[in-house]
Amino acid sequence: MFSQKLKTDIGFPSPLGASIHDKGVNFSLYSHHAEKVVLCFFNSWGYETHHISMNRTEDIWHVFVHNIKAGQLYGYRVYGPYDPINGHLFNGHKLLLDPAAKQITGPILFHGTQLPYIIGHKKREFSFSKSDSAPFTPKCIVVNETDYKQPKSTKPFIPYEKTIIYETHVKGLTIKNPNLPKRVRGTFAGLSHPSTLHYLKTLGVTTIELLPIAAFNTSEHLLNLGMTNYWGYDPVCFMAPHTSYLSSRNLQEIKTMVQAYHSAGIEILLDVVFNHTGEGGYMGPLLSYRGIDNASYYRLMPNEARYYIDDTGCGNTFNLSHPAALQITLQALRYWAEIFDIDGFRFDLAVTLGRNGDNNYTPDAAFFKVLQKDAVLSKVKLISEPWDLGPNGYQLGNFPSFFSEWDGEFRDVTRRFWKGDLGQAHTMFYHMTKPIIGEKKGKNFVLKKINFITAHDGFTLYDLVSYNYKHNDGNKEQNRDGNDANYSWNSGVEGHTKKQDILNFRIQRIKAMLATLFLSNGTPMLLGGDENLHTQNGNNNAYCQDNKISWKQWNTTKKIHLDFFDFVRELIHIRGSNPELINLLIHAHENHQENHITALRPDGIPMGETDWHGYVRSFSFYVKDEKKELYYYIILNSSDTDIEYKTPEHTQKIKWKIILDTSKENNYPTIKKKSLLVSAWSFILLKGTY
Repeated sequence: MFSQKLKTDIGFPSPLGASIHDKGVNFSLYSHHAEKVVLCFFNSWGYETHHISMNRTEDIWHVFVHNIKAGQLYGYRVYGPYDPINGHLFNGHKLLLDPAAKQITGPILFHGTQLPYIIGHKKREFSFSKSDSAPFTPKCIVVNETDYKQPKSTKPFIPYEKTIIYETHVKGLTIKNPNLPKRVRGTFAGLSHPSTLHYLKTLGVTTIELLPIAAFNTSEHLLNLGMTNYWGYDPVCFMAPHTSYLSSRNLQEIKTMVQAYHSAGIEILLDVVFNHTGEGGYMGPLLSYRGIDNASYYRLMPNEARYYIDDTGCGNTFNLSHPAALQITLQALRYWAEIFDIDGFRFDLAVTLGRNGDNNYTPDAAFFKVLQKDAVLSKVKLISEPWDLGPNGYQLGNFPSFFSEWDGEFRDVTRRFWKGDLGQAHTMFYHMTKPIIGEKKGKNFVLKKINFITAHDGFTLYDLVSYNYKHNDGNKEQNRDGNDANYSWNSGVEGHTKKQDILNFRIQRIKAMLATLFLSNGTPMLLGGDENLHTQNGNNNAYCQDNKISWKQWNTTKKIHLDFFDFVRELIHIRGSNPELINLLIHAHENHQENHITALRPDGIPMGETDWHGYVRSFSFYVKDEKKELYYYIILNSSDTDIEYKTPEHTQKIKWKIILDTSKENNYPTIKKKSLLVSAWSFILLKGTY
């Protein structure tokens, strides 16, 4: 098996992973409970060529191998007790991926040999499998970071109040773009192609947020259904990119992409998953962490350690209260931010990251403290998804002040208000004009918020007005998956229709929702494809749909799609060209004379507490800066009838000009009367000056 003996030295415990030196490569791996760790080398055909026993310094296993260079394929076999009841699943017959690997050879696809137990055995997980998983597990690749560490790109550093986030998918955005060479479609090279950049610049977005790009697993469940893991929320290697997103084997492709976006003035955020891994539940495979040190990397049930605490709904919970899990997570974040110049991160199910040893959430968790003090990570955008499935899992407004947060309450009330639900007007007004308020050591602080109506998880914007119910049959799970609480309304017909009145009504509702999104206090996030009225045919959980259901359709020439793109572009332009409005909304509730906000009834009288009750489905408000003699007046009408609204009485000398009316086309007139008729299901923005 072994072609030649390699020269080795004891090596160094730090850094974790494979690090290149002048005379060879140092390999380092954490495992507290292991009894023996073997480094395995492979040739380009996948044959195992060398076994090298590693040395131990406390909980770190390490060895230095001479004359090894970038491109060497490797993996680990980790030996120790196989004792599922006590949380130990060591099995030297399973090849394991390095948690600190920078690149791997191929996709991570489930195979039965990766299971620690014998398939079909009566005792299942208590049996011990001797099947070698190496032929079916991708190999890690030694990478030289210095090959792509330089040059550093110039980051745009766009402030939150000027940020427009576009959530998208590496493959989904580019795979159907006819202007791209076929070899780069669906890859980082496709993202950096001038055609893609031109599209995003034309639309006006400042920041793209990519769904997970780290190497992820496709589970047995999906393979049995003939499906695939499209979204990628099952990571195994936090630092290695998903192989199919590279058009070549050269990681420089990622650096080139980031540099192209920065040159265009666009930021790149990564959606990162550190709350769980793709190894799944207690019956899942040994791919990396589980076989290296299951009891350290995962949260186990206190009295039954063969089972996992599952705060994520994905079978396991990564144990960030353990130093080893914390270290590899921070190492991954620094790698993306420092080596590739990534501008920030959105943390999936971020409440899990703040759970301490007793599984309670705290904003003072070790992970958050390290982020705040880190010289690299404290300077990038950090966005939390402020919930998980664990106890007290909804923590909106309770993250450290250096985070911004996905505002799920804004999403829900915007959907409900423009669905026509009663009792939503005051909540809508609140979320349009107020930031999230949190507590930090007894003091109030203003927390940045990310407003959104749709995201990858759930209906698209067009489906939100086209379906009352989810239609996830294509996922082959009997429509049991996905959320049932969508706050959607089909506008009169379920799904596809050729009725023009229904189509027009749907577009009018969508325009009003998007106007609410872009003209509220907070950073707006647009789901990629919504600007072209993308539909998933009612599927609200398209995580396994690697097809046209999820992919952006570039070849549409329908006027309705082209016109709607122009509308979204104009909305973004209106927000950008009226920074005073956003600034006034940000500061509207501060006790300053020059900043003021007032909600009005249709007759122009300020809304009282009782005016918000009952059947009210419309309201208006204005913000003013009297020093600059500048006023903005906003009206929302989600009722079925047109309503006449007076302009504010004490500002009758002001010249009001309509900036936006979602019920009409452009070229709005100056208002000469003291009132205007507001169409049903519409949003109006007026700007007033002397």
